[in-house]
Amino acid sequence: MSWEKAVSFEELQKKKRVLFHKESKQILILETPQGQIFALNNRCPHEGYPLKEGTLGEECVLTCQWHNWKFDLKTGNCILGGDHVQVYPVKIEDQSVWINLSGPSSEEISAKILGGFQTAFQKRQYGRMIRELARLHFQGRNPTSFFLPVFKWCYTRLEFGTTHAYAATADWLQLYQENTNHFENQLICLIESFDHLSFDTLRCLEYPYSTEARPFSNEALIQAIEQEKESDAIALMNGALDSGLHYSDLEPILAKIALLHYNDFGHSLIWVYKLGTLVRFLGTEIERWILPPLIRSFCFSTREDLTPEFKEYASFHQQLSETRPTHSTKSLIPAEEAYALTTHSCMAWVCEKSKQFSPESIYWAMLEASARNMLYFDLSFQQQNRKSVQANVDWLDFSHALTFANALRSLATKYPELWKQGLLQMACFQGRNRDFLDLEQETALWMVSDVDSFWKESLEQILDHGLGLPIYSAHWLKTFSAVREEFPHAPATCQKYLLAALNRFLHSPLKMKFSRRLVRQGIDLVGKDFASKKA
Repeated sequence: MSWEKAVSFEELQKKKRVLFHKESKQILILETPQGQIFALNNRCPHEGYPLKEGTLGEECVLTCQWHNWKFDLKTGNCILGGDHVQVYPVKIEDQSVWINLSGPSSEEISAKILGGFQTAFQKRQYGRMIRELARLHFQGRNPTSFFLPVFKWCYTRLEFGTTHAYAATADWLQLYQENTNHFENQLICLIESFDHLSFDTLRCLEYPYSTEARPFSNEALIQAIEQEKESDAIALMNGALDSGLHYSDLEPILAKIALLHYNDFGHSLIWVYKLGTLVRFLGTEIERWILPPLIRSFCFSTREDLTPEFKEYASFHQQLSETRPTHSTKSLIPAEEAYALTTHSCMAWVCEKSKQFSPESIYWAMLEASARNMLYFDLSFQQQNRKSVQANVDWLDFSHALTFANALRSLATKYPELWKQGLLQMACFQGRNRDFLDLEQETALWMVSDVDSFWKESLEQILDHGLGLPIYSAHWLKTFSAVREEFPHAPATCQKYLLAALNRFLHSPLKMKFSRRLVRQGIDLVGKDFASKKA
């Protein structure tokens, strides 16, 4: 034990509160009216206000005057507020007060930090999560070790499975790795991930998964998901993991399932791609906690191809699956050919081009067209509140076209059989968004001349975004990451429009709530059920 003589007993009795400095430590020693002596860190763990100025109450409770946080002097536990404060054993010897500075073991400290972090996570206490992560860092531990317990905490609180928080975490982890020598940036990446995960599960009920395990097969998994039998599908995934299969083994079938239909507005394929990134960064131990939510999301995913707008998708899908190119070329296709086509025309265009051109050639034309759509998005649709539900459009309808495309190219490069379905779904994005453009607006100011500066400035904007709802900062990040990944591979003209689209997205108004629009549409819908009573 490391005992240090701190102050004479006579001085403490006279002053009642004395500060003892040891290197970076600033320790408050105080005597209560009952004659008890305590030692604790003087800095309030909330925002650093000196506890020496606090109020001593009954039952050995010290209150910080700044925000009314209250601490039990016997244990250091915060009984009103958040973070706990470090306390130190004391003794009286040779008419002096001695403090034991050795403190608890590293393992005990880490366990206490994790406990504090769990409380902060469950309450979505942004500041406290930051402080607990910083404590872990200064303990010499890797803060990314918190991801495994966090995914375990989230596991059963995802009613509909995987969320944007999982995809965004993959991109935040990419930035975390790129900032090895910049802990401040790394901590931003961590807290943004954990805050979004907390937001998506905060106060949610428990939605347990089947614990049954069945022998896995691709065909059985497809059948269970097609029939929306979640318990059967989860049992098959449990069987796959129990048998030693990993994400890398399952990725081909998961990607195939994600593209079986035009479903969930492209999210399913994005989830598959980003979960692969999570496994790459965090290891295979994470698979048990992120793959069942993915299967659940497959079972609950919407089917846009069954809606009137995309009703022809199935017939085009059949047509495309039977297409065999007469001679395939990798020549570039002018993006103008795919730009501003209707949904029907764009799907037909993909089928026709597939007879002659390589999937990659079609892809780059479609990606450029999607970037141009984003560049010409008519922002007035964010403000409209008198149109039908079909016109409920905002920036995310356009950014999804790019993030879906990024997932498609990344996966179809490994599994070429995915190209046809993926390109047809890119056509659905393209055709749907064409009705919400303003082709007369000036776009020259969004063109990027200094690419390196643009990447740096955009990254800084994302790291210090100031957006209240995690879903929107996540889409800034996901779109930034998608464009940055596609940029090195894209033809020059496509590169130009990708950067311009991203530039406009990051510097344009981003409406995050549509109160009047939703109220009017709600009144209109519900009012129709009561029209006869009004009459």
